[in-house]
Amino acid sequence: MRYAILLTCLAITGCQGDFLGYGDDVSTTTPTKEQITYCRSVMYINPGLEIDPLGYCLQPGMDDVIRFKFTAKTDDPSLLFDESQVDASRFSSDFRVSALEPKAAESWWDVSAKTLTGGNFTVPPPDSTGTRGLNVGYVKNGDGTLTVYVLWHET
Repeated sequence: MRYAILLTCLAITGCQGDFLGYGDDVSTTTPTKEQITYCRSVMYINPGLEIDPLGYCLQPGMDDVIRFKFTAKTDDPSLLFDESQVDASRFSSDFRVSALEPKAAESWWDVSAKTLTGGNFTVPPPDSTGTRGLNVGYVKNGDGTLTVYVLWHET
């Protein structure tokens, strides 16, 4: 009977984060130092790469999803990520970051109107077992920088 009640509650709520204690979505164009540090770690962003964050969104849940957009102060995509995790030679043109669309308030995540170069990767979490998805896309800005879109998700 307890299981039936639990399943009914989950069905009614649609397994939403608040009911299960995952918390609310977080979206900002000014990510905190901690959010940036976390993204650098789980997304394997090169620690020596100078970046300017442009947007961060965390959708907490059973499988968290993070969108992170930044400008990289390089025009060499092979310098963006730890090469042992993200092989830049696998990047291809006409890449779509993901079918996961942001909320309307996240105008900074403007990938649908962009032709990107990028790829999909499976990476290990830095501090545990399993795998995570990493979808990377970028645009060359013509001024020695890249605008980079990263969608990271637990699997």
